[in-house]
Amino acid sequence: MHTKFKLILSSLIALILLIVAPLGFKADASSLSAKETPIYLKMDKYFILYTRPSEPFLDQQGRLLVPLRSIQDLMGGEVSYTHQTKTATVKLLNQTFKLTSNAKAAYVNQKEITMDTVPVLKNGAMFLPLRLFLDYTDIEYKWRNDVNLLHITDKRVVVGEPFESFAGNDFTSGYLADAFHLSAFKVQNSSISIKAQNMTGKTVPQGKTDIQPLVQFNTGGFSVDSYTRPGNKEIPEIKIGQSFWVTKKIGIRDPAYIIAVGRKAN
Repeated sequence: MHTKFKLILSSLIALILLIVAPLGFKADASSLSAKETPIYLKMDKYFILYTRPSEPFLDQQGRLLVPLRSIQDLMGGEVSYTHQTKTATVKLLNQTFKLTSNAKAAYVNQKEITMDTVPVLKNGAMFLPLRLFLDYTDIEYKWRNDVNLLHITDKRVVVGEPFESFAGNDFTSGYLADAFHLSAFKVQNSSISIKAQNMTGKTVPQGKTDIQPLVQFNTGGFSVDSYTRPGNKEIPEIKIGQSFWVTKKIGIRDPAYIIAVGRKAN
């Protein structure tokens, strides 16, 4: 009986581990926490908060790095990775790029160039300096020193599923785009808080602020907190230049991408 009980107990433990392990997959999104995380990237009207397996970040050289996969999922490029050589290949807007982890040497259409920073491996993914792809294509962009933000304005590379999901479920009309700058975010207790600043040059009346996130999941599907949802409370009046936090209850487990907009409704 003792041996049989041990076998049953072992089976139960194995079953519990099997059930619990997938729930711990949020560890893949290790950077999603209650800490304040800066936002450095915007594509068209969408601020890019999170890109699996970690948010875009500035390296020690001040260059913005993004995960290899995001160049395909958000920008419409084709990517591949060779584990043996730690080399990534990216095809974007008729250009071919090859980069190797921790190497300043890169290749653009088989021509060697020297970067001022290096790709790195982080959380099991290769992160690439986005500046390389901007320098060797005609992608339209601008770097905003005032808010420490890279803004890609070229709609040709704003083609990913998260943007399509947002556009297909956006019922807000007649708004003023780019009315609010989104500078940081944090995640806690199944909610996301976004820090925004009024950039309109005017006071925004109560109920006219639209800070709206969307989460695209690794397993497919998405979660969005629509500005037009009847149950949402109106955001109070926002003074000229005022910075403030907005908290949204939204599904954030197992995220692939988190994007958001900051707009003023008419």
